[in-house]
Amino acid sequence: MSEANAQQSPPSFAGYPRGWFVVQFSDELAPGQVKPLRYFGKELVVFRTDAGHARVLDAFCPHMGAHLAHPGRVEGEGIVCPFHAWKFDGEGTCVSVPYATKIPAKARIDAWPTVEKNGMVYVWHDADGRGPDWEVPDVEGFGTDAWTGWNHSVLEIKTHPREIVENIVDTAHFLPVHGTAAENFRNEFEGHVAVQHNEGIAYPLGGGEDRYKLTATYFGPAYMVTHMRGVLESMLINAHTPIGPNLLHLRFAVALKKDGGREPSAKFLARYVDNLRAGYLQDVAIWEHKVFRPRPVLCDGDGKIPALRKWYGKFFEPRESPEAP
Repeated sequence: MSEANAQQSPPSFAGYPRGWFVVQFSDELAPGQVKPLRYFGKELVVFRTDAGHARVLDAFCPHMGAHLAHPGRVEGEGIVCPFHAWKFDGEGTCVSVPYATKIPAKARIDAWPTVEKNGMVYVWHDADGRGPDWEVPDVEGFGTDAWTGWNHSVLEIKTHPREIVENIVDTAHFLPVHGTAAENFRNEFEGHVAVQHNEGIAYPLGGGEDRYKLTATYFGPAYMVTHMRGVLESMLINAHTPIGPNLLHLRFAVALKKDGGREPSAKFLARYVDNLRAGYLQDVAIWEHKVFRPRPVLCDGDGKIPALRKWYGKFFEPRESPEAP
């Protein structure tokens, strides 16, 4: 057994990790709109109240089991069950039963901690049912006149999230998969944050050469922000949310720094984003057909894969004590 293998233990990634997950871009959810979601093996409902607040609840009414999104209806700051018109607020509490004189004490639905910032709607998942222990950070510069808005899309990928996360340390795949020469590459792990510092030369699929410098940061197990400088300066979002054990949504978004305050043309932005998205599709073609090796045969140029797995594994473990936030 190699020294690298001897120093690692088999990772355990059963279930779903603890953390913040993107479930919508803000412009996908209008006031009064209701949508069904399926994440973490559960049926959910997302809606935006008349005042503009995004809320996420478990999908099924505790009364007779109707799905709140089929069809869904927002009323003020709550959502109304389509079956018997029971109304629930954003915290999942039943606030109205139109034909009853008393609301049953158990008439409530589990609500998911939800925040909206950076042009995205995030939910907090914790298998133990406890609240967030870190906040979603602001994306510096986003929403200012210096940057475009997000050009975003979503892919459904048949893989486990661990495959996507491992890209942050897998320096050896850049050249054979992406045609990118990573000349200076290092990682940092601290608390819920994992960082990749990467400098090199990219050879885009559309041709040419781009000397780049980037910092890619995972805030928790599923939400990564990349700030990249090359021919252009850009911000990228790579956010994956598990649908089931080996199926996920990968949300991908790009914002560009405006040149002298000038907005890039829609055609130019679309071409730039398509080129970056094509790079992710190169990974997808491998992720969907590979197997996971708990004890991979590693060599000294493979990057910090054992360290990454140790960091990622923390989000599947119970918190250290009941007193933790």
